[in-house]
Amino acid sequence: MLEFGGAPGQWARYGRWEAGSVGELSFSVKTNVSKALVLYLDDGGNCDFLELLIANGRLQLRFAIHCAEPATLHMETRINDDRWHMVLLTRNFRETLLMVDGETKVAEVKSKRKEMAVVSDLFVGGIPPDVRLSALTSSTVKYEPPFLGLISNLKVGEIPPTLLNSNGIQSDLEYLCTKQNPCFNGGFCSIQFGEVQCDCTHTRFKGKYCKEDYRGGWEEIVPPGSGPRTRAENQSREPEPNTNAMIE
Repeated sequence: MLEFGGAPGQWARYGRWEAGSVGELSFSVKTNVSKALVLYLDDGGNCDFLELLIANGRLQLRFAIHCAEPATLHMETRINDDRWHMVLLTRNFRETLLMVDGETKVAEVKSKRKEMAVVSDLFVGGIPPDVRLSALTSSTVKYEPPFLGLISNLKVGEIPPTLLNSNGIQSDLEYLCTKQNPCFNGGFCSIQFGEVQCDCTHTRFKGKYCKEDYRGGWEEIVPPGSGPRTRAENQSREPEPNTNAMIE
């Protein structure tokens, strides 16, 4: 799941969706905004593009092939009610189907070529600032308000697309760091290669969650966010020597 704060400069960039001929893209969405950019792809500024927007609280799809007049779909289902809605996009050459919950509509572009050229990555929730206007087939998309809300279960076919990079987006894993930090003893929580990592460099502890003391191997139980204890505090917590064992 991705949480979009809706701030300017927000975007998520996924690997290319090969939607030139046939293909499916699906996701669930929860929002309360009436106008925003949901997703966009194109051929690098020539003729072909596909954009999914929220307009008047409903999804609106526009796409074009081979510089033909763009086809447009306006859905009736209102999605800005802070409830989850299922969205399915199906590409089939000149046709594109959009389904929102139980509502389905299909639009067809009257183009000479039947395949859509796709060169760009898949942009979700906003357009990165390094993408020039001249590289956008539908240049107005850059001025659409960024998406505000939640998107989950984003899939191309049955496979989640690769998230290349993002800005201003919080994922499930990042939520673990900010709200349910698993790192003990002042370890620094970060997301690397899709996994939570605890950096114990500036602590006196080691292990996956910075819980193992270097000296004795016993575990500290300093809750996340409490910071490392002082040496004196830790020494006062160490077990007393077993004098009976020493006498024997």
